[in-house]
Amino acid sequence: MTEIEKDLLKEVNELRTNPKGYAEKIEKNKQYFKDKIYRHPDDKHGVKTEEGAEAYDEAIDFLKNKAVAVEALIPSKGLNKIAIDILTEYQKDVDAQLDLDAIIGKHGSYQGAYRQVIQFGSNRPEQIIINLVVSDGDKTRGQRDALLQDNVKKVGVAFGKHETYNHLTVITECTKFENTIDADDSA
Repeated sequence: MTEIEKDLLKEVNELRTNPKGYAEKIEKNKQYFKDKIYRHPDDKHGVKTEEGAEAYDEAIDFLKNKAVAVEALIPSKGLNKIAIDILTEYQKDVDAQLDLDAIIGKHGSYQGAYRQVIQFGSNRPEQIIINLVVSDGDKTRGQRDALLQDNVKKVGVAFGKHETYNHLTVITECTKFENTIDADDSA
């Protein structure tokens, strides 16, 4: 894992193990809204959102009042390779129709639940995870729900450049992963 990927995992695990504390990070970042434009001081350009600060408020409320702390995720070499393969395909074509079974099968097999979350745009780990938690424009908040599931235990993270959207993050999670390439799956 690269340093930014390690930082992303740290952010995910902070969210999972302390959702109320993570709500405070989102609250601090809410100040960077002007109408529906979000512009963090570290970013060159603002981002037009669909819901604006209201989505941040909803995420804050959820994390403070409904989210339950769950175990930290354990890095997996096999899931990292899957995340890298997915990232590579989306770098080539953002609308790629992936054969997830083939990608997963190339590196191993999973038992139980399998989930993935994808975020385009930011290159700051904290903002990437905040974006996934807020899930602006997605009323189902599926990305947030995937990050907070207690039935996933292993994780892979990939981060890279994207021609259209600047950066791309892929996080893969599952209950249990059996790596076919390497007996030691810990990353």
